[in-house]
Amino acid sequence: MLTISINRGLNQPVYEQIADQVRQLVSSGALAPGTALPSVRRLAGDFGVNLNTIARAYRLLEDEGFLTIRHRAGAMVASPADEVDPDSRAELLDQLRTTLARLRQAGIATGELVQLVQDEVFAMRGRVRETQNE
Repeated sequence: MLTISINRGLNQPVYEQIADQVRQLVSSGALAPGTALPSVRRLAGDFGVNLNTIARAYRLLEDEGFLTIRHRAGAMVASPADEVDPDSRAELLDQLRTTLARLRQAGIATGELVQLVQDEVFAMRGRVRETQNE
């Protein structure tokens, strides 16, 4: 089930809000591989946004490997890759390093960074387990 919300008071664009929430639902297991997402037209109508806003979120998620989009068939949650592509791995690790550096520069101590990452990984695993047990 797709339960997402938009906060128009945020500086973050709507398409990014949608993409972030879908990523979380997929990574937590709440949206299983093969799950069909609402059509662009339906979701745009539900949120009162332009069709291109939803399409942009879906394309971003497809580019990141979270969705598979088929013309006329709609968007579905993609299965996780069996192996990580070396180029993708390098790019993702670079993004992680950048994010960690930004957090450190914002004043978060190294020990706290380690704890935050560990907590997020364990929370993700726990959410997947909880969803599988339902």
